[in-house]
Amino acid sequence: MKKSTLIVIACCFMAFSVAFAQEETAKVNEGQKEEQRGKEAFSSKEIIVKDSREQTGVASIITEKEVKNSPATNLVDVINERVPSFYTGNNRVMGYGVASSGSAKMSVRGMGISGWGPTTGLPILINGLDTTTSIMGHPIADIFTMKNVDRIEVLHGPQPVLYGSGAMGGIVNVITRRQETEGFSTELSGSYGSYNTTDDYAVHQGKIGFFDYGVSYNFQRSDGHRSQRTQEGFRLTSAYRNHNATARFGFEIGDHWYAGFNGYLMRQNIHDSGMAYRYYTSLSSLKDLETFDIAREGCSVNLMNRYDRFEGMLHLYWNHGKHEAERTAKNMDSYEHEDTLYGFKATETAKLFSGNKTTIGVESKRWGGTARFPDNTTMPWLLSLGNYYVKDKYIINTSAFGLVEQKIMDYVLVSGGARYTHDSKFGDVVSWQTGISIYPLASVTNPDTVDMKIHSSVAQGFKLPDLRQLYLFGPYPVRYPNPWLSPEKDLSVEYGIESTLFNRVTVALTGYRMYVENMFVPYGSFPNNYWINQYQRVIYDGIESSLRYTMTEMVSLWAGYSYIDNSYRGKMLVYVPRHRVTAGATFEGYNAMVALECSYVRDVYNDTEGWERLSNYLVFNSRLAYTFLEHYRVFVNLYNITNRKYQTFYGYPMPGFHMMGGLSVMF
Repeated sequence: MKKSTLIVIACCFMAFSVAFAQEETAKVNEGQKEEQRGKEAFSSKEIIVKDSREQTGVASIITEKEVKNSPATNLVDVINERVPSFYTGNNRVMGYGVASSGSAKMSVRGMGISGWGPTTGLPILINGLDTTTSIMGHPIADIFTMKNVDRIEVLHGPQPVLYGSGAMGGIVNVITRRQETEGFSTELSGSYGSYNTTDDYAVHQGKIGFFDYGVSYNFQRSDGHRSQRTQEGFRLTSAYRNHNATARFGFEIGDHWYAGFNGYLMRQNIHDSGMAYRYYTSLSSLKDLETFDIAREGCSVNLMNRYDRFEGMLHLYWNHGKHEAERTAKNMDSYEHEDTLYGFKATETAKLFSGNKTTIGVESKRWGGTARFPDNTTMPWLLSLGNYYVKDKYIINTSAFGLVEQKIMDYVLVSGGARYTHDSKFGDVVSWQTGISIYPLASVTNPDTVDMKIHSSVAQGFKLPDLRQLYLFGPYPVRYPNPWLSPEKDLSVEYGIESTLFNRVTVALTGYRMYVENMFVPYGSFPNNYWINQYQRVIYDGIESSLRYTMTEMVSLWAGYSYIDNSYRGKMLVYVPRHRVTAGATFEGYNAMVALECSYVRDVYNDTEGWERLSNYLVFNSRLAYTFLEHYRVFVNLYNITNRKYQTFYGYPMPGFHMMGGLSVMF
């Protein structure tokens, strides 16, 4: 199917939906129109999960309130607290980093890291905008420090139909706040803590008639908790600095249309202090540690429609980054790249008849860039390549997809869909997913009292090779690319149950099996190694469970457990814990808030020294806050309260007990 044909189909379908919807709207009387205007029709159209009860799979929703009550300063840490089958490590007080020191190896149900390397199977979106880097193929965790968060959605398991290549572990969608009522609001916050760490931000929002806007700025810095010297006496630290800004603007066009702009910008400087001395065979390797300057920005323009029987969105997006690295001890540049991603996505959902929702869409995107070794290199083999690891390489793919959901009476919801992708490098790829949910108490019990969902789904995700694997020649740990790689694939089979009692207690239990093939892995030893598809098929099982209990209006409890069988044929799923328990409690009353959360992690392996097991650990964090004079809030965050010695990233000890306090004002 040609790209032009897909575009014509999408435009025709959206035009048909408008004509049909206008006919439907004409039937609504004036009183109903006024009621419809009062609804928040476009309050958060970027939301993926309208109702988690009507998802045939598993979705975790983290609310604005839960984000604000968390001691975490990065949204990735918030997700790590709240979703037990989501896991990422860290190696510093603040920030994550990239390359060899990049600790944010994120996964859901064990999928995301995908063999060796960073997170390449778990896209992270901001208001639906994909933040993935176009050369390395992974998100940058340090983008997600913004404080104007409406909610975070985490979809568990492959999401190939709506999101295509890369969504093998799931999807994370961060939705920023939008002013939904007339007026203005502003929040300012400043903080200071251990290791000269600060997390300061300003958020301002407004709505004037049909126009709304929101802007935010966040500044973070830390000297870091580690410092060591090379043999020549050069001092290496884990210092970190980050500027983060977001913006969104929207226009209500009548009762049924909305046009919006979303954007983000991040500027980061982060230092790699290196592994602790005991992990090095020679201290001379410390001289190769790098400092990274990273600039990333992206934006999207959205045109949305919502009627009684139709709703859809046209999404135009752009994502760009420039990364520079320097070997600070040698005072020389070591790497730089510039990448770009842009494309469009059009979707339309129709309620064709009772209980039905049918979604069709098209998407086309182009990504790539240039990576080069700096001019001051002394390596002859790089000079012979003209100093370029990869130069002006781009890939285009175009997709068409459809998803049908059908509710049968009040008891059963079935769904199924497929996505066809034509890639300029690989040709045609087809992916699919299907699911069923059963509501055995739907007609017997008031859902406000007792509710139950039994669900099962099967999905086949895929991951096309990134420019790194296909064309990037030279950087450690893999010297040679491989343009003949096949796409990775995973097949997920899950089954579970979820029940809510009296709107106070929600319990969920899900089991799943993953089948993974063609994982991208290095073969051989550097500098004579290259990328291959792993010939062994990886099969493993897992269980995830969660509990939420609103004890009173002031006290709430939550807990979760994840088990992943992280061994296969004598190998391990790296940085995927076999056992993980998360739990927490929150008290809110009398102008005070106290939140305590803990995480227990057992049996995590790294791939640096032959799947060595990292230390098990139990860590407690807390946030204490008090609001006075209505608009002011003083707070203190406590981290690693028991001063536990542990590491989540091989060779990098985590900080002991530390803290940060501050003051916020809202008006």
